[in-house]
Amino acid sequence: QGGGWCPVSRRNKSAIEFSKTVTSLASPKDIEWSNGKNPISIKGVDTFVVYMFQEKKLNFLKSSDNLEMLLKPFHFELLTVSPVKVLPSKSIQFAPIGLVNMLNSGGAIQSLVIDDYESLVRVGVRGCGEMRVFASEKPKSCQIDGIEVD
Repeated sequence: QGGGWCPVSRRNKSAIEFSKTVTSLASPKDIEWSNGKNPISIKGVDTFVVYMFQEKKLNFLKSSDNLEMLLKPFHFELLTVSPVKVLPSKSIQFAPIGLVNMLNSGGAIQSLVIDDYESLVRVGVRGCGEMRVFASEKPKSCQIDGIEVD
């Protein structure tokens, strides 16, 4: 993006004539869902939520949709993409986002169990901070280690 680290001044320096805003597209289909230590099944998933770390904004995308981002020199954006699951008995949509005060928000999620019979979702998280999820309806209750929280 027209700049780089200067070992002499120990700072990022910009070459004004090369510093340009960059446009980028991101899509849920760009993610290799079946790779890695813990593959994520997206079978039957129609919608994804995309949380933008810098903008603190939530977007909804179909798997074929693109999200356009403009990045100024020396700026960045991190995206957390989560498939929206549907609890069939009540048609409630749910997607965990993670601990949004961390750079790798979704990386804090260790487990996800959806109990459709009880309309219950359990999210196992590692770390501490502000946990965010998307739910199409307001939860009846939220608990951390069995203790009710707001």
